[in-house]
Amino acid sequence: MRRVIGRVGRLLSATIVLVTAILTAAAPAAADKRVALVIGNSIHERAPLLDEPAADARLLADRLARLGFTLSGGAAQIDLGKTGFDRAIAEFKGRIADADIALIYYAGYGLNLNGTNYLVPVDAAPAKASDADTELRSLEAVLRELDGSPRRQNVVILDAFRSNPFEARGIAGLAAGLAPMQVPASTLLAFAAQPGRSGQHGKDNHGVYATALADALQQPGRRLIEPLIEAGIATRRATDRAQNPVVMFTPIDGETALNQAAEKAPGAASPAARQAAAPASTTPAQTKESATQDARTPGLVVLYDEDPAEPQGRRYAGSVAWRTETIKDAQSGQPTTAIRADIEVPERKMKLTLQLRQNRDPSMPASHLAEVTFRLGPDFPGGGISNLPGILMKTEEKARGTPLAGLAVKVTEGSFLVGFSNVEADRERNEQLLLGRQWFDIPLVYMNQRRGIIAIAKGPSGDKAFADAFAAWSLPATGKSIGAIK
Repeated sequence: MRRVIGRVGRLLSATIVLVTAILTAAAPAAADKRVALVIGNSIHERAPLLDEPAADARLLADRLARLGFTLSGGAAQIDLGKTGFDRAIAEFKGRIADADIALIYYAGYGLNLNGTNYLVPVDAAPAKASDADTELRSLEAVLRELDGSPRRQNVVILDAFRSNPFEARGIAGLAAGLAPMQVPASTLLAFAAQPGRSGQHGKDNHGVYATALADALQQPGRRLIEPLIEAGIATRRATDRAQNPVVMFTPIDGETALNQAAEKAPGAASPAARQAAAPASTTPAQTKESATQDARTPGLVVLYDEDPAEPQGRRYAGSVAWRTETIKDAQSGQPTTAIRADIEVPERKMKLTLQLRQNRDPSMPASHLAEVTFRLGPDFPGGGISNLPGILMKTEEKARGTPLAGLAVKVTEGSFLVGFSNVEADRERNEQLLLGRQWFDIPLVYMNQRRGIIAIAKGPSGDKAFADAFAAWSLPATGKSIGAIK
């Protein structure tokens, strides 16, 4: 390992020498099109949860959008499972066909199996070495997707130096972190740490490297490689040399400008920047009802009904309007903030309200309460709602949901109450799922004993409602547990 680290160190030293030559080049020429894929995997289904990756990904997505990058997928891609990971890479490949700069930033678990590098989807569960290619995502395969135009400059930033989450499974040859590897043509490859080292925790629920890189990206008029070198130096200083990032590359255009936005008026944000900034966290003072409270977003609700004639079930589109509202706490009588979603599936004559609030009743063993109330037409096809088994969270419409720990009970006809577990580990996981996942799944059992699932997306207004509410509940919108705040 010492020889490997020594080789990497020599490569870094050579890189810095080369960078010095690059920095003496002529003024940068602006690139026309730049595309970034930003991934942050925090909430894992079969591995320890991570605080930083999702927050780091959102931070870097905002910075890159302000530099004029188009974000593949429209925003930072958070908590991708295997299917979502593959879909994100495929979309990115399509977007970069005519791009001048293609950039990938990944934060999450990174592993190597006998020197072959892998990134870890949130639903990965390898049991043996042969599972690596099916459960994990090969880094070399991801880099191959960057093959294409010889004029394009590729940048891959890997903030993936954490412990091995599957160490207890005893998979021979599977080790934490990424191993040194060959760099493809016209590619700049940045590692947040050296092999065998873990990334360090920073302030405000971010990693040290991500914070340093975000700071470096704020400087105007940068050439392609400069922020990565500066971020490495800043990370090394901030960690007292415990974390030493590595930069390697094959020949690239030293005059390529990173900051397309520098040509715009000072302070002007690009449309992509405004898009990336939309779901940013807010302050407790912003707990008034959202301005979008009356605006419904079509296509963000999907009802799947069991149907003997359709093996995959019948799909019905609906709409949702998210907002925060102030209600009176039943225990104290004091005003408190709640999240409310008004949902409608017109074709099935179904309307329902989902209200989520913090539980302040000490006699009830629940951290939060979700109340689901249905309003059905008199000729509703299912005859009514017999049971609501629980609530799940997922990353996208067709992904498999992860159940929120809790218990659902029927209160009255058409009304159900779900109490979320107040056990510390359950509470922390539930809160991270509620903040980190973009879709709700609510399974239904109808009076005629057929089943359905209603999937509800947050969208920008939902993201804002959750950020506002969790801030009001004294929980920063970063996925950190209330119980962890001292």
